[in-house]
Amino acid sequence: MIIAWFLLGLIALISQCHALSILEPLLAPSLTGPDKSNNLYLSDTNVQERSNAYKRAYTDPNTFILSGDFQITNIPQTREFWFNIGESVANPDGYTRKVYTINGQFPGPFIELNTGDTLKVHVTNTLDIPQTIHWHGLTQNGTVHMDGVPGITQCPIPPGSSFTYEFPIIRQYGTFWYHSHYANTMADGIFGPLIIHSPDDPLQRGKDYDEDRILWINDWWHDQSLLIVNGLTSKAGYRGTVAAPKPDSILINGFGESNCSDVHYPSGATCDPPTRPRIPVPANKKIRFRIINPSSHSLLRVSIDNHEMEVIEADATPIYGPTIHEIPVAPAQRYSVIVNTDQGKTGDTFWIRVNVAAACQDNIPQWALGILQYHPIGDIDTDSTVDWPETSEWNDLESYDSPCRDLENRYDLVPRIVKDAYDPPLDSKSLSSQFGVFVDVNGNNVTGFAFNNITFQNQIYDPVLSIVETEGKYKSATLASVTYEQDGYVDLIINNLDLLDHPYHIHGNDFQVVKRGEGTVTSEQVRDMGLIASNPLRRDTIFISGLSYAVLRFRTDNPGVWTIHCHIGWHLAQGKLAVMIVRTNDVQKFDRPQTWQNLCAGHDIGEIGPARRGIGSRMKSLVTRSLEKIHYHWLHRYGSREN
Repeated sequence: MIIAWFLLGLIALISQCHALSILEPLLAPSLTGPDKSNNLYLSDTNVQERSNAYKRAYTDPNTFILSGDFQITNIPQTREFWFNIGESVANPDGYTRKVYTINGQFPGPFIELNTGDTLKVHVTNTLDIPQTIHWHGLTQNGTVHMDGVPGITQCPIPPGSSFTYEFPIIRQYGTFWYHSHYANTMADGIFGPLIIHSPDDPLQRGKDYDEDRILWINDWWHDQSLLIVNGLTSKAGYRGTVAAPKPDSILINGFGESNCSDVHYPSGATCDPPTRPRIPVPANKKIRFRIINPSSHSLLRVSIDNHEMEVIEADATPIYGPTIHEIPVAPAQRYSVIVNTDQGKTGDTFWIRVNVAAACQDNIPQWALGILQYHPIGDIDTDSTVDWPETSEWNDLESYDSPCRDLENRYDLVPRIVKDAYDPPLDSKSLSSQFGVFVDVNGNNVTGFAFNNITFQNQIYDPVLSIVETEGKYKSATLASVTYEQDGYVDLIINNLDLLDHPYHIHGNDFQVVKRGEGTVTSEQVRDMGLIASNPLRRDTIFISGLSYAVLRFRTDNPGVWTIHCHIGWHLAQGKLAVMIVRTNDVQKFDRPQTWQNLCAGHDIGEIGPARRGIGSRMKSLVTRSLEKIHYHWLHRYGSREN
C-alpha cells in the first residue's frame, strides 16, 4: 500500500512537469479542493495524538488586556524580544488545522514600548519556507532595511536561520501591528499587536479612558495560505476561480465558529467549535478598544450591543471622531474607540458582533459573535464559564449587502494635532491599479492585478533597495515604481480602475488624504487643481471604492524604498504591489549591517517567488505535498513508530 501511495505521488509529479500541456486541467482538483495533508487534516483525533508532529498553539486572553503597570516615559530604552516562527495546530473555529505561530502563540505575542525606545527582535525561522516580519505603520525613518518586505527591502530569512530586526521608534505612538510579509502566510497566523505609548499622546489613560483592550477581528481559511496562493496564480484558480476566496469563518481574538455544513467544509472532518471569545471589562469605566483587522480579504463591521463607540484614533492618528453604533474596519486598518461600560452591573454580558461587508466580496452574509462581560475589579478569571447574552443588536446597523465604505467617507475624522495641507506639492505622481491579463517575466500571459499595467513579480533575492543603493535608480518590467527626488511635500494619486474596492497601504509614511473622487485623474489634472486642505486626516491605509481615486500628500523626509500594495493578501499575491522611491542619493548613503547582506548570499537573484512561481518551484511544492500525503496515510494506518 505504501508503494501505491508513493506511485500516486510520483504520477502527480510527472503530471506537474506537463503543467502547460493538456493535462493541466486534470490537476485542478489538487489545487481547488481541501488539501487534507497540508492542513493536517485529522478526522481521527487518535492520529493527531499519536503523530506528535506539531504542538497545539495557545491563545492567552491576557495578551489582549494592556496592563496599567507599563511605565509611560520619555526615557528611552532598548526592548528586546525573541520570536520563534514555527508550526502548531489550532482549532480557531471548529476545524483543526496546521497554523504558523510565534513562540507557539496564536495570534502572536504582544509588543509594548514607548516613543524613543529601540525595538530589537531576534527572529528565528523554523519553518521549511522563508519568512520576514513587517512592522505595519512604523515609518522606519533611517532604517528602511528593517521594513521587512522580501524582494523590496531585504532577502527573506531562510528556513532554519535567524535575523535580528533593530530600529528606534521615532516620533510615533498609537496602535500598530506586525505580520509576515512572505507570500500571504500572515493568513496562517503570523501577526501580533504592537502598541506605542508617549507622554505627548493627546489620548491619555487615566484622563481620557481607564483601561485598554485589544480587539482582533479577522477572516480565516481552512486551507493553508500557500495552497490558496498557488491556486489563485494558476490557470485552474482556487475553488475554481482566480477571484479572492470567501473566508471560511471570522475570528474575534483568535476564535470563531465555522459553518460545518458549508460546501467547502472538508468532508469527514470533525467540527468542534471553541467557546465564544470573551472580553472582560470592569463596569462603570471608560474602556479604550484598539481594533485591529489583519484580514486577508474582508472589510468587517464591529458593534457592541447597548454600547456606543466614540472613535478616537485612526491608524495611529489621534482624532476627534463620531460616536456611533458600528464601525467599518478595512484590512490592515486600526481604530480606537472608547466604550462606556455603564449599561449594567457586574456579571452582565453583551454580544460583540462582527459582520462581513459582503457587498465587496460575494454578497453572502457572514458574521462572528464575541461576549463583552462586566467583571469584578481585580483579577480576571478568563477560564470561568459565562452565560450567553440575551441582548439585541442596534436597529440601525448596516445590512450585509450595503456598499463598502471607509469610515472617513461618512464622517469627519479630525486629527487632534493640527497639520494643514497648505504647502503646494513639489511633485505629483500617479499609480493606476486594475485587474486583467498581463505579461510575466517569461513572456507568458497571467491573470491578476497590476499597477500602471505592470503585475508584480517578486525577484525575492534581488531587493529593490540593493539596486537603488548600487545604481542610484530603478526601473523594471516586473515592478511598477514612482520616484520623488526633492525634499518637500508631494502628491501620490491612486486610481482604482477596478469595480472592486481595495485597501491600499503605504509603507514608511503616513499620508494626508487631501481629496477623494469618482473616476480617475492624472498628475497634470491634480496639479492644476491646486489642492489645499485644512487639517486633513492622516493615516497609512486607505480604502478606495471601485472606479474611484484618492490624492495622498506626504513629506519626503524619509528616504527609502517604500512598498505600496493592496492589503487584501490574495490580491497582493496576484501582483498588486508597487514601490515608491524617495531621494535616491540619500538612500545610497545608508549603511546595511552585514547580517542583512548575508540573507542574500548564495541565492539566485533571478528567482521569482513566492507568488509567481516557476515550474521548478511548483514541482518542489508538489513534492513536499505528496510526501506529506504519504506521511499522513502512514500515520492514519499504522500510527507512529513509538506505538
